[in-house]
Amino acid sequence: MLVASGAILIAGKGLFAKALYGMGLTFHDVAAIRSVLAVPGFALLAWLYRGRNTPSAQAGLQRRDVLLAIFAGVLCYYLGALANFFALTIIDASVERPLLFAYPIFVVLITTAIDRKPPSARVILALLLTSLGVILVTDALNTRLTDAEWSGMGWILFCSISIAIYFLISGELTQRLGSGLFTFIAMTAAAIGFAGHYQVVQGWQNIALSSTAWLTLGGLIVFSTVLPLFLMAEGVRRVGASRASLISTLGPPATAVMAYELTGEVLSAGQLMGIALVLVGVLALELGRTRTA
Repeated sequence: MLVASGAILIAGKGLFAKALYGMGLTFHDVAAIRSVLAVPGFALLAWLYRGRNTPSAQAGLQRRDVLLAIFAGVLCYYLGALANFFALTIIDASVERPLLFAYPIFVVLITTAIDRKPPSARVILALLLTSLGVILVTDALNTRLTDAEWSGMGWILFCSISIAIYFLISGELTQRLGSGLFTFIAMTAAAIGFAGHYQVVQGWQNIALSSTAWLTLGGLIVFSTVLPLFLMAEGVRRVGASRASLISTLGPPATAVMAYELTGEVLSAGQLMGIALVLVGVLALELGRTRTA
């Protein structure tokens, strides 16, 4: 439930971003300002949830755990985010979404290699259904790539792999650090990266936004950054990286439904079928877990 809630909240990120782009902001503006201003929110959650469900938290922070959390944040939410935004200047979003949401495949493959144990039939079924559903929801089958767009696919796959690694690291570290502290460390590291990057590219002294833009950024930061990333981390801590990554594929269907409700975009029969497949895949995964609990 926590992962699903986080995925649905994150799904609103695209709508916030579109609104901000319409106000004249660039992707550098949105990515950097969101990352830096989200840090106080993550700090507050880390303080509120300090020591909860983390027996080893009282023993103090371990250097290895902190460095791993920093690595996860820089890899996924700085380098991965930059790769994602750059790729979107080359390829269409209908190609980007299914490639980006290939990360559950990488999570399952990496977990299988580490554990030397094949995934269960239920996990494989959920993986197939959700992957096909994401492809249909994003209408990727109707998209033809030019030669120049193939390089963009490589950047998106890098971002997808970075998300998978983030899920796997968070699955381990949230058990010891807690979801609040892990997310705070990882996101602070990413924010430091973006702070320096933005100063070089744009310059923080050049920011001049309207009150409407600041309000929209506030919504993006609170409802599509701080709350969902904390919920996702807590969900990973409770159910594990593989299951959480599959449940998070609810994001693309949620985005499609939000676009339909809020902007009037029309959903095709294929997209509706994709939404149904993702829901069936997630339900199969969770109902199977309930029966075996």
